[in-house]
Amino acid sequence: MTSSQLALVAACCTVLALLGLLAAVREFRGRLPDPAKPKSRAAGRIQRAKAELPAAWQRKWRHLVVTAGIATLAVWAWTGWPVHGLLAGAAVLGLPYVLNPGTAATLRIERLEALGQWLNHLAGVHQAGISLPQTIRASAKAAPAPIAPNVRALADRLRSGMEAQDAFGLFADELTDGVSDHVVLLFQSHAVYKGPGLSDALEALALTIHQQAADARDIEADRAKVRKSSRMVSMVICVVVVGCMLNDAWSGWYQSPAGQLVLALLGALFAYTLRWLRKIARTQPDPRLIDPLPEDRRLRLLSATQYGPGQPTTRPSHPALEDAR
Repeated sequence: MTSSQLALVAACCTVLALLGLLAAVREFRGRLPDPAKPKSRAAGRIQRAKAELPAAWQRKWRHLVVTAGIATLAVWAWTGWPVHGLLAGAAVLGLPYVLNPGTAATLRIERLEALGQWLNHLAGVHQAGISLPQTIRASAKAAPAPIAPNVRALADRLRSGMEAQDAFGLFADELTDGVSDHVVLLFQSHAVYKGPGLSDALEALALTIHQQAADARDIEADRAKVRKSSRMVSMVICVVVVGCMLNDAWSGWYQSPAGQLVLALLGALFAYTLRWLRKIARTQPDPRLIDPLPEDRRLRLLSATQYGPGQPTTRPSHPALEDAR
């Protein structure tokens, strides 16, 4: 190992030690996310990227990022060229997306099925003669898992004394789907006019949503074949590239400043192609029927209740509400 490589290894170890120290201090102090604080654009993109992965990978997101960083530094130190390390880190970070190309569509279908089940449950509970807010609060504990945090947050907001229109608007903004907007429009209409026949309307809407979920599953079954082929092609290309990089006869030219620029361009084009294929195969949610709440109003509502989806209310709006809870 040359002196420049040893210096790079020492620099990498120093950076890792500082990052580890900062992470340890941050975890020791503890941190609670503030739902009333707007997210930055980068945080929003990371959140959307995580949402496209299965739940198991989402829980391991930090480990994945750390592993990608270690791979970047290790390959950079071993080869002495930065683009080799960046491509290695990008490959580690992108591997879960290559292995799970249809996660977003599957999650949406599961959410639609859960929404239909919840509406059927609401229709049965509402036939007992209680009001819609009471029906929602009674159904919160038995809500299907894909939408359980959102339903519990909605129930907590109604229990805390928030206006029904605002609570339903936040619920729609969390699900961000035109199908769920149909449900919210029904809730908002009933909250204003208090008309009869809510149970029948809920059952009819649940039947429609179940049919949409079934149609979406049929479409995804056809798309899964194409995604499987693209996944196999991507894996073969990655294996071939790794083999070429390990062979000095093939990769010797790339170990130069000009070769590094060409290698970075090729890697960027390959990543863009995979992203483009994933984008055109992605199932988009139905167009929204309800305009999102203005950002300042949404933050004000969240700040007044001091909780996010699935988190309990910290203070009721009236002492009698505390006794009722």
